[in-house]
Amino acid sequence: MLDTKIELDNTIAKGLKAEILTQILPNSQDKGANKGAKFNLFFKQQNLHVRAFFDMLKGPTANIDAVLGKDGFMVGAEAGYDVQKAAITKYSAAVGYTHPQYSAAIVATNNLSFFSASYFHKVNPQVEAGAKATWDAKAGKPVGLEVASKYRLDPSSFAKVRIRYIV
Repeated sequence: MLDTKIELDNTIAKGLKAEILTQILPNSQDKGANKGAKFNLFFKQQNLHVRAFFDMLKGPTANIDAVLGKDGFMVGAEAGYDVQKAAITKYSAAVGYTHPQYSAAIVATNNLSFFSASYFHKVNPQVEAGAKATWDAKAGKPVGLEVASKYRLDPSSFAKVRIRYIV
């Protein structure tokens, strides 16, 4: 197998990393699996992170995600696109807030049909607690609930407990 990777980091633009990945497997009997070509882009600035992944031979397909944040608030999205089908294959969205002591998020995945809301709190240096609620709109089931806690016994050990109620 021959793998190659060409990487340009902060060369084209500040904060931009580009990768070209190729793969050749000459002795493979499956002609569709004997080669690959991918192109990836990563763009990082102080309040913005964007990634794009392109599979040039399978589809071709593109998967893009982005997160924008400011003062602890974040909003993100993801989308997939198949060029041959000329169709969006997946999409998701999220919003959240993070602070050194706590964080909260609402996420919608599976083409905005599976929802989750979570909260995490660092109560003190020994105790952490969290809760999460999930709902699958396609399945039509009731909301699933989960609560968890972690207690630090000493610097190298801890105890955890998690209670889940999922129908």
